[in-house]
Amino acid sequence: MARFQLIEVEAIPYLYVDRNCSMDPTEVGEAMATAFGEVWAFMEEHGVPPAGGALSVYNDYSENQLAFRAGFTIAREDMAAAQGAVKADTTPSGRVLHFTHEGSYAGLRPVYDEMMAHMETEGLAYAPPTWEVYLNGPDEVPEERLVTEIYQALAG
Repeated sequence: MARFQLIEVEAIPYLYVDRNCSMDPTEVGEAMATAFGEVWAFMEEHGVPPAGGALSVYNDYSENQLAFRAGFTIAREDMAAAQGAVKADTTPSGRVLHFTHEGSYAGLRPVYDEMMAHMETEGLAYAPPTWEVYLNGPDEVPEERLVTEIYQALAG
């Protein structure tokens, strides 16, 4: 069971590209991989260093379609480098529901279901976006040692 916490967060600047795909885990993985590659190449070309990990930001969900932003955290002053398909934004600041997931990305869906049940029990109202920060990646550690931090914005 995930350990959910209400915490206050500061806005985090990031560079990203938009992606849309089905909810099929293989398609999601491919869409994320190409998005991260595109943003990383842009950052290398423009001399923008990462300020933290990779992240995905989810503003819209449906049962069959996933629309998201994928990219990397950066310093606020590097937001001006964004151009073309690579855009800049910040995650929200304020009170959020936070938890850390250890294990495969495929194991995230049941934990999100847990989160929604926890929010209902605690009387917390969901508001977009949700964002995930990847503290390591499948090229660095075995799948069972992947660490993902999840942040859920709250209404009100």
